[in-house]
Amino acid sequence: MSAITHMMGGDLSLNSAGGLATVSGADQTTQGVLHRLCTNEGDYIWEPTYGAGLPTQIGQPANLASIQAIVSQQMALEASVDQTQPVVVTLTQVANGAYKVVITYTDLATQTAQAVSLSG
Repeated sequence: MSAITHMMGGDLSLNSAGGLATVSGADQTTQGVLHRLCTNEGDYIWEPTYGAGLPTQIGQPANLASIQAIVSQQMALEASVDQTQPVVVTLTQVANGAYKVVITYTDLATQTAQAVSLSG
């Protein structure tokens, strides 16, 4: 199965024929993980409890334990992530008050190790 390509914060992409570009496999899982982590809870009208709302943490005092718990909880809800394999959430400070979150997980369909990073 495939989905329309859409990375958070970007526009829809076109394929070489001028139609909407699609994504599948591990790339689709990565796209879904980013959507889940960057969507504010309550913003997705068909699923009011969907989303981690990580962008709302920008500009707030960093509560690393809370951020790690939110990411871990949301990754446990992502159907395309292999829940039998460990999901590792690592937070590191990269600048004055800014942190980078790296999430490593196993894609369920392809059984490949994947990593997603966010910073803010």
